[in-house]
Amino acid sequence: MDFTRSIVVGYDDTTASAAAVRWAAHLARSSGTGLRIVHAWSWPLLSSGMAGLPVMDSAGPRNQATRLLEDAAATVSLLVPEITVQTDLITGTARDVLDGLSQTAELVVVGTRGLGPVMGALLGSVSRGILHDAGCPVAVIRSEHHVGGPVLVAYDGSEAAGEAVDVAADLASTWGSRLRIVHVRADGHAPYDQVAEAWSGGSRSRGLLDEAAERARTAHDGLPVETRMLEGLSAADGLLTAAAGARILVMGHRGVSRGAFGSTAHATVLHATGNIAVVRRPSAE
Repeated sequence: MDFTRSIVVGYDDTTASAAAVRWAAHLARSSGTGLRIVHAWSWPLLSSGMAGLPVMDSAGPRNQATRLLEDAAATVSLLVPEITVQTDLITGTARDVLDGLSQTAELVVVGTRGLGPVMGALLGSVSRGILHDAGCPVAVIRSEHHVGGPVLVAYDGSEAAGEAVDVAADLASTWGSRLRIVHVRADGHAPYDQVAEAWSGGSRSRGLLDEAAERARTAHDGLPVETRMLEGLSAADGLLTAAAGARILVMGHRGVSRGAFGSTAHATVLHATGNIAVVRRPSAE
């Protein structure tokens, strides 16, 4: 994943989107790239013109939206003066705008709530929209804390999980962080009858973890990589527990299931208290 190509962040003057902008700005500095801040803008309601005829008055709302972007860019320039900031006011709904931009960006960053009245609650419309259909990884930012924590990535052997390992390894390398790879053995199996059977199940998990660790180390020589096997939890619960204190949790948009957006990914995005990145590449499907 080449962060030097394009990082896009959605902004609407909410606290959540401001945090997303700051997070994206720091990533842009670490990766040596610029930042594109976008605001999705829709035409306002009709107003009354001459002779009482309805007319479209867009100047006021459009100017206000432009000022929002200018203020965001000014804040970033003060916070991270090393990076180049581009702002774009784009007509359309937030979901459609970000969805379209994701087809050429390397990363789309959003906050947890807001992004304008057309977007509504992030974990409603966006989780069913851009997280399903984006053409690049989407980072959902909830916190600017735990910058010293590891980059956590979930791996289950699927193609999407492999891509998540690639993205997580790139992030860890960019930040100079540890990479921690986890595999959750959910409690869906019956009790093991023999020690050998239990060992076999654990061996499969260790094999997956070794596979993912080798993939990350091959991409980034010298990257500190840790592996963890989690047991006795559902996949989502296991990931949520493991993510405590992590800088970000990275996961594929689906696991070994065939669904367009996996149940584990959906549940994790809904209930995560920290930052999470969902890797989605529909062009490969």
